[in-house]
Amino acid sequence: MIDSYLPYFCSSREEAEKQQHSAEHLRATDLCRVIESYLSLDDAHRVYDAFLFAAAAHDGVTRKSGEAYIFHPLTVAYILAEMHMDADTVCAALLHDVIEDTAYTKTEIIKHFGQVTADLVDGVTKLSGGEFTDRESAAAASFHKMMTAMTQDFRVVLIKLADRQHNIKTLGSMPLHKQRRIARETLNIHAPLARRMGMNAMRKDLQLTAFKHLYPWRYHVLQSMMDAYRKAQQRCHKKIQKKIIKSLRKQGIKAELPLWEKNLYRLYQRIKNRKGRKVIDQHTEAFEVRILVDSRLDCYCALGVIHSLYRPKVGTFSDFIAIPKVYGFQAIETKVTTKKHQLIRILIQSRQMHYIAQYGIAAHWRFPKMARQYQGLQKHLDRWLTQVADIQKTEGTAAEFLEDIKADLFLNEIYISTPKGETKILPHSATPIDFAYAIHSEVGHHCIGAYIDDQRVSLSSRLFNGATVKVITDPNAHPQASWLNYVVSGKARSAIRYWLREEKSENFKAMGLKLLEKYFINESIEDIPEAQWQKTLAILSLKDKETLFSEIAKGNQSPKLVYCRLTQKKSDWIKTNPLLEKELMIKGTEGLAVQLQHCCHPIPGDTLVATLEQEKGLVVHRVACPTQGHSNDNSFSLIWSEDTKRDFLTPIKAFVNNHYGVLSSLTSLFNKMKVNIEDLTITGDQEVKEIHFLLHVKNTKRLREIINGLEHLSDVIKVTRAF
Repeated sequence: MIDSYLPYFCSSREEAEKQQHSAEHLRATDLCRVIESYLSLDDAHRVYDAFLFAAAAHDGVTRKSGEAYIFHPLTVAYILAEMHMDADTVCAALLHDVIEDTAYTKTEIIKHFGQVTADLVDGVTKLSGGEFTDRESAAAASFHKMMTAMTQDFRVVLIKLADRQHNIKTLGSMPLHKQRRIARETLNIHAPLARRMGMNAMRKDLQLTAFKHLYPWRYHVLQSMMDAYRKAQQRCHKKIQKKIIKSLRKQGIKAELPLWEKNLYRLYQRIKNRKGRKVIDQHTEAFEVRILVDSRLDCYCALGVIHSLYRPKVGTFSDFIAIPKVYGFQAIETKVTTKKHQLIRILIQSRQMHYIAQYGIAAHWRFPKMARQYQGLQKHLDRWLTQVADIQKTEGTAAEFLEDIKADLFLNEIYISTPKGETKILPHSATPIDFAYAIHSEVGHHCIGAYIDDQRVSLSSRLFNGATVKVITDPNAHPQASWLNYVVSGKARSAIRYWLREEKSENFKAMGLKLLEKYFINESIEDIPEAQWQKTLAILSLKDKETLFSEIAKGNQSPKLVYCRLTQKKSDWIKTNPLLEKELMIKGTEGLAVQLQHCCHPIPGDTLVATLEQEKGLVVHRVACPTQGHSNDNSFSLIWSEDTKRDFLTPIKAFVNNHYGVLSSLTSLFNKMKVNIEDLTITGDQEVKEIHFLLHVKNTKRLREIINGLEHLSDVIKVTRAF
């Protein structure tokens, strides 16, 4: 090794003794010792150079605790080096705050350490807070940037997780409100993200440390309860372990039972959600036993031994070897009880399964000989990265992206099958709509119903683990905004939002053009010279005609004034020309640009009035609607197109005598007249009931027929159309 590297690699005892005995040098030495054990000499030199670069960049800067800032990137790099990550990742860990906190740029990092390292550093660099109005927006945008970089290179997330793992251990020097904010963010985002990468050891560490900072008193109380429980059950637990080991050896199974420490945060969640007494005893809290064996076959043999020793608890067996969890975790889980009613949770894994479960996607570097086992985990990760990329393509804002990615970092998943036997993994409480989008976006867009285990259900139904679901589609169907009230998966939410956004945009463009064309009587909009279009767009600071049409439909631009600018006529000319006040024709199928108001439920045949409202479009009322305000420059008279064929919802109110069978007679009439009832409510007293129906009708003529039919029934006092 060349002389210039001796002080930091400590290859010479004499040279090491000449160094100051500071924690900084010792930490640098520790890092170098680890990387030397698995990296080539050239790569080790690159890491050393990255350390010197970072040390110079952060020179003179200290953390809140008072220690030199270089401690932090060194620790992050050391965490990743212990995982045996490659040189680019370790270099990026050392440099991860350089772009964000110093005057150095990405270009300079490319020059010294190459494009790959620079991209990794840039991926974990937060966006500048000065660009945003609040902390939440900045955090959402930075998260979006990191996840975008992750779809290109997942090592970005590994650096970010290691960064958070060290940061959360050093929260003590921060104000209490910041400690809690960072701890809560860690539990909501970083710990689930580590789990999604299959890195359970890091996930557990993040949860435990965050829990300690978020609820310190609860943490210590729970720790004391757990210590007391262990002490009280120590003899019993040792007997159980010895009995299991002895029984496994009798069957020729080489097994070990390593110590399995409970995750206090997960324990806290279970106790908090538990009904009844919130205590820890042998009946409420299981003694956890992890059994490690040599092979997959041995896992199933060990299960047979356990179930022959103790009585299995019904409904607690899970085979995650045959069907791995969404992040690639494999194990057999079961719960059993002893004769003395001690509940035992058994987790059976091969040693390779255990290593992969602890290191997750980083197991590829830590255990190179396990390449074949790693391939399955990589497939799970690739599938999720594709899903993240799909969500990214359809999202409108960073906040929406963050919300939808968090939905897919779910802790509880269910396994749903297609009729052909293909398995889809969805969040707990998923609906048939989530399932449809999991199959394909187009299936989701056109779904109209579903069968769960051959029984027809509504689209808002909750799916259960192990169900077989068949989706019914219609090419003419499309997503509804109301779906967002009950779908839970990130993919479904982002796809629905994207479709609604695009549909709304097209609706607004078409309606804006229609509103503008209303003023072209003796001339055509197509005759306006392009130069005049560009002049008008420049005055209004709009980029193109489509944007102008959208702004008109949204109520942000007056179509009258736009007409005057395009034709170079004065606005007073419009008032003196009554032909320009012609009625606008609608079909009621214009989509989100035309909103038929629920206060009055206008239908074909009604006299209409509409107002352009900002960002809403054309808001349509019946003329007699009591909520309709005064007319203004953005008010329009509307007429219905004669070829409108769809059904519309309209309410009616029937006053009836409270006699036996009166509701049956009303619904029988609806059945005879082939009228669909969307909803009904009943109020009133002992003598007279007031029944509100929400009906599907085509027009006012059909509505009059229905009302006349009802009024001929003997127990009906009066029928009116309701607001």
